Amino acid sequence: MKKLQINKSLLITLILFSSISMYAQSHKMALSLTGGYVDSGFGSMITLDYKVNEFDYLQLNVQANFTNLEYQDIDIPANLYAFNAGFFFDVLRNNKRTFALSLGAGATIGYEVINEGDQLLENNQVLDIETNKMVFGAYAGLDADIFLIPTVAINIKAQEIYHVNSEIGEFSPYFGLGIKLILK
Repeated sequence: MKKLQINKSLLITLILFSSISMYAQSHKMALSLTGGYVDSGFGSMITLDYKVNEFDYLQLNVQANFTNLEYQDIDIPANLYAFNAGFFFDVLRNNKRTFALSLGAGATIGYEVINEGDQLLENNQVLDIETNKMVFGAYAGLDADIFLIPTVAINIKAQEIYHVNSEIGEFSPYFGLGIKLILK
């Protein structure tokens, strides 16, 4: 009788464990769209995550920042369009995988447009900086996902981008909030 009870307990434990691990299976590819704050402006980002294993993933994204640059007490529009590629790894996640926090870093290359490419300001002063320029550098970031259902998550991003040759400023923060869709 006792052996039968142990076998039933073992069977129930095995079934529970297999159902939990089936629920906890990870995705392979995800797409997210976020929008948020950049220095004195607004930014948006479209991101593709590709998992290389259970906890690590490659992240590719396209970013657009729309901000203002203060130049000799005049606010002029400054836009950045960039491609970022990096590697992220999970640092924290719960057992049900309804929450995940990842850290990562990578490289960035982009194009900076100041004053819509015009050297002449509205007060007829001439800008002594490049108004159209390729920029490059590196970034580090934090990525958090709060899963609403297994295929949809709230995505929170915080990144610091370092452009070696930027006229806007070497460091650009990005804090975004959006939605992540699990593709596969």
